[in-house]
Amino acid sequence: MRKLSFRIAFGGISSALCIIIMLLAAIIPFATYVCPMIAGFIIYIVSIECGQNTGVASFVSVAALLLILSPEKESAMLFAAVLGYYPMLSEYTDRLKSKILRWVIRFAVFNVTLVISYIILMKVFIAFESEEFTKWTAVIMLMAGNILLVLYDKAVRIWSAYYQKKLRKKLFKRK
Repeated sequence: MRKLSFRIAFGGISSALCIIIMLLAAIIPFATYVCPMIAGFIIYIVSIECGQNTGVASFVSVAALLLILSPEKESAMLFAAVLGYYPMLSEYTDRLKSKILRWVIRFAVFNVTLVISYIILMKVFIAFESEEFTKWTAVIMLMAGNILLVLYDKAVRIWSAYYQKKLRKKLFKRK
């Protein structure tokens, strides 16, 4: 386990980087879904380097700040509800023996949190009922979201392997 000062500094700098990345979603149109994925992976790196407690603390602080400060509420809600903690959740579900049970849990958490977050977005932040947003639109978005979840899971595994094999040695050289 690393020293407390390193964990605080690394967690704080990584949290600031996550907030900067997430604020880019307000500037770049297609980044609404990409920025939460990148920020979630950065939080995962914090949990790898500093432990789960620091990773969770970084996630909670970034999510709270984004929900308050971010002009792009959809990406902030996606980060807070699903994509910010998914890599850490995936690590926990990987400990289960049954591959089917792992994916059932991942899909259940994803779908429940995604539906709740969009209900909150529609009722609280957007505060109107859109005629264009029908039940079929929601079903199509949920199906697309499940496909993206599988792709995100694969990407997290690839990024994690690359980070552990290549980047970690370069970033944290020990003398």
